[in-house]
Amino acid sequence: MIYRSISPLKYRWSAPTRAFFLLFALAAILAPLPYVFFMPGTPDDVGGKLIAIKDAPTYPVNGKLFITSILVTNPDAPVFGAETIYNWMTAENVVVPRDVVYPKRLSTKQATEESESAMTNSQASATAAALRFLGYQFDPAYYISSIRDYSDARGKLLANDYVVAIDGKKIESVEEVRAAYSNKKIGDSLRITVERKSSNGTSTQLTYEIALVASKEAATSGLKVGKPAIGVLIGTTGKFPVDIRFNIDDVGGPSAGMIFAVGIVEKMTKEDLLRGRSVAGTGTISAQGVVGAIGGIEEKMIGAKRAGATVFLAPKENCPDINHVPRGLKVIPVSTLSEAISVLRQPENSKFPSC
Repeated sequence: MIYRSISPLKYRWSAPTRAFFLLFALAAILAPLPYVFFMPGTPDDVGGKLIAIKDAPTYPVNGKLFITSILVTNPDAPVFGAETIYNWMTAENVVVPRDVVYPKRLSTKQATEESESAMTNSQASATAAALRFLGYQFDPAYYISSIRDYSDARGKLLANDYVVAIDGKKIESVEEVRAAYSNKKIGDSLRITVERKSSNGTSTQLTYEIALVASKEAATSGLKVGKPAIGVLIGTTGKFPVDIRFNIDDVGGPSAGMIFAVGIVEKMTKEDLLRGRSVAGTGTISAQGVVGAIGGIEEKMIGAKRAGATVFLAPKENCPDINHVPRGLKVIPVSTLSEAISVLRQPENSKFPSC
């Protein structure tokens, strides 16, 4: 039996078929896709004018202390096939599904508000953690950072109102806010007392009846969808004895918290923690000084290396996420602000823990 083969070079598609596949290829390349890109950002030096401190002595910073960031595709920006392929092929960039970064439950405005709120909260937590580390005493305070569109609090409570009491009971922790309605049902009311500052600085206490609504939050928020909720985000701050402000724009999220706290300690003590070094890092921080995990750590390490950092303070919880460390960058995991300060105090040739 004789077999004959047809060379693919001799096969010719018809003109309509070629046109179809050409249009299909163009559509695949030009059609918007449900992805976002993570890319290394440019670090900011908190040792400069980024942290402004009043009402307390400050000291010169001998070195650089960088907060690190990642560049993330804007939620409204279309992402096309060609650039998705390019970012997949670029080792320093990461392509992830859009819903992972911008949940469908949030509008673009809400996603932006949440990111800005997280940054504001991180600054307050960093201030609290640093001042506690330095021995200052102060009372915590809890404020409304954002109000959901579906909340009955809209038109009553305002962002930056301080929560004083719920149903007549003074609020002394964030957990007490949620506990205040743990036994209530959707439609039940709470009497929420807030302290509101006017533009001239005077404060007034106001009380509103707020009906509980069905939560529309993601599971990661700690609330189940459909469960009773006030529909507001609560931030933690304090009546601080020192005026500390952060001069930073166009950066959101909570991941700068730990380095903010280290920066405050560095500026408010005579001790030279940096000793001329370029140090970078990332990590959330609680008001009690606990350092938490963040996203995009490898992209942040790349940005730190590009800025000239030789030491990188990373949340210990992120160790499983670190697979590639830029050459010449020493990555040291920490779990608390105290550990981070202790690491910086050690001599250069000390043996440090690693992931």
